[in-house]
Amino acid sequence: MSNQPSRTPTTNNPSRRQALNACEACRKRKTKCDEKKPTCARCTRLGLECMYIETVAAKKNLSIEELTGTLKRMDEKLDVLTAFAQHQAPTTGMASTPGDSHFAAFSPLNLGSTGVAKNASTPFLDTGRVLEELSLSQRHSTAPQHLLTWPCSTLQMSEPDLQYPMELEINRPSLSRSTAPPSCLTSPSEGSWLSRLSLSQVSLLTQSYFRHFHPSCLILNESLFYSQILSNAVQTNFAPNYSSCTVLLVCSLGSIVARYSGHEAWSSGSEQDIGLGFFNLANDMFRDLERCNWESVQCLLLMGLFYSAKLRVYDAWQANHKACCTVSILVPLQRTSETQHCQLFWISYLQESQILAEFDFPASGLGKLASSMPLPVVPGAGADPSHAQYQFFFLALISMRKLLNRILFHLYSRDRTEDPANGEPMHAEKPAAFLAASPSVMFELDRQLEEWRSCLPQGLEFPAYSEAQLAEVPEFDQTHRSTDQRLRGHLMARYFSLCDGYRVCEIIYLAIIYH
Repeated sequence: MSNQPSRTPTTNNPSRRQALNACEACRKRKTKCDEKKPTCARCTRLGLECMYIETVAAKKNLSIEELTGTLKRMDEKLDVLTAFAQHQAPTTGMASTPGDSHFAAFSPLNLGSTGVAKNASTPFLDTGRVLEELSLSQRHSTAPQHLLTWPCSTLQMSEPDLQYPMELEINRPSLSRSTAPPSCLTSPSEGSWLSRLSLSQVSLLTQSYFRHFHPSCLILNESLFYSQILSNAVQTNFAPNYSSCTVLLVCSLGSIVARYSGHEAWSSGSEQDIGLGFFNLANDMFRDLERCNWESVQCLLLMGLFYSAKLRVYDAWQANHKACCTVSILVPLQRTSETQHCQLFWISYLQESQILAEFDFPASGLGKLASSMPLPVVPGAGADPSHAQYQFFFLALISMRKLLNRILFHLYSRDRTEDPANGEPMHAEKPAAFLAASPSVMFELDRQLEEWRSCLPQGLEFPAYSEAQLAEVPEFDQTHRSTDQRLRGHLMARYFSLCDGYRVCEIIYLAIIYH
């Protein structure tokens, strides 16, 4: 009975959708075609000539067979690249490729829409059971100062001389510890100036944060912030707790936006002091509240965002590094990861990776868990359009970061010396091996980069690089760009540059030419 086709009544039922790419034989007989190429199952069974008429289908009309084939081809390419890299530079310390079952357990295609991602056994942080191309804990050989170590460079600089960016950052004077209020809240009355904050002022600062900082860095859940965190902080009159600390950090970032949006009253003196009153109050509060939990991770990431807005690289690295270390402790202790926790993991990973791409600060090792951490849940059909756009931007950043790491791993790998006594790595890295990959691998990496760009959703897409774009300087107000323009600008910066103006495309093409 199971072999007989089931008959379904056609009354009051819509007609069955016709196959998008059915062969000619199945079309003439109006029978179902499985669309397999070069010969479908029906033509194979009946010995018929199977012919397909090639049509250009829109992206939204691609068949399941074509989508599955594309995904399978991408998986095969990644497997070939991984095997090739392991064959080219076999080292004891290199991570082994996870098994198919382990990879499938963490595939984003297996994530449901329930908001909780099932987490399999988390790999130990020191066993090297994850792909090294995803972790990439070593320094980036394409950072501006490290380009001087390339074989084609005529300058010879010692390792200490190459550390000038680090030396400049760590020797910068500290920020003021003042908790003075902004000029709009200055009053001779006694008591905390936070009590003089009106609801309209708090609303202005929080909305400024969520309009400018939130779209590109989804640290907080906006609806949860307004319904629970903000209401709790206001009801307790900013008593020392995580809610008050979070609101103060949001207000410090919102003050920066408000000041440059025309609200001069939120400045408390010099340009460097904007938002410092809120930030220092939150910082003092956080010293007593800090624990190894996800609330602390949120506060640390907001602090790192504030330091980044102030162009304080060393301070931003300290805050993000502590957040990454906390996440590295929390992830192995959890049997399941909630959606917000996955979100915080990837934000921490991206924030640290961006700093380490330009500066030689020590890495936290969080990248070693990147291949085993589920991706954030893809927005559903009923999601808010703006939130869905932010989430797709976030997913695009993650995929770009992994692609950048893959490019750097395959083009500029490092050899590690081994102890001759026991064969174990001695944790001493040799200089980057320039052009460790073959031209075919380079062209494949370039193809993956272009595929990433072409797959961006509507609103975030942008054209490929061309020389004509250099002469076309867009004319728009830098302070009043739309959210889509700013998000698109972030992605274009990742696509066209890897550390201050060096295009990823150029990194690949320079490698091809030099080879």
